Amino acid sequence: MASLVNKLDARLLWGMRHLAYKTLAGRLEGAGYLGAPSFVKGFHKFYSKSGLGIFPGWRIEILDGKVQVGSNVRIGNNFFLNCGSLVSIGDNVTLSSNVFIGTSDVVIDKNIELSFKDWPQFERPIEIKSGCFIGYGVVILPGTKLGAGCVVGANSVVRGEFAPGSVIVGSPARVIRVR
Repeated sequence: MASLVNKLDARLLWGMRHLAYKTLAGRLEGAGYLGAPSFVKGFHKFYSKSGLGIFPGWRIEILDGKVQVGSNVRIGNNFFLNCGSLVSIGDNVTLSSNVFIGTSDVVIDKNIELSFKDWPQFERPIEIKSGCFIGYGVVILPGTKLGAGCVVGANSVVRGEFAPGSVIVGSPARVIRVR
């Protein structure tokens, strides 16, 4: 009985947090739930349709870009998003725990004396179409475009464009079949 009460208390708190974050977001439609974040920056550039659910430990840093999330998107624990351009996530997408999405990268400079902080940076948008499933520990790099219904296997490092229904695994990620 006590564990049921604890679960209900957590869900109520997460729902209330969703309501509170509606005032901070660019748009956070309908009902949803948000576990406790670890860090949030630029949330006023975050736009989501109804049914967003994020488990605890999420970190969202929106710098110069914006994030658009469709309806019924579920995101696991310890999600990290770093956005300096555009991240677009379609409807009915599931992101498992420990997923990283980043639009920022650097050009590795030939000058070995040059400090990392001085390397040229660039931004490329990321697009995840509707119905995708992203496995545990996946890293999605700048410029990635996942077609509708793609499945990305656990611990894959993804960069590039993938056709709808692709099953993608590995580091670097490659298509092993189409659904």
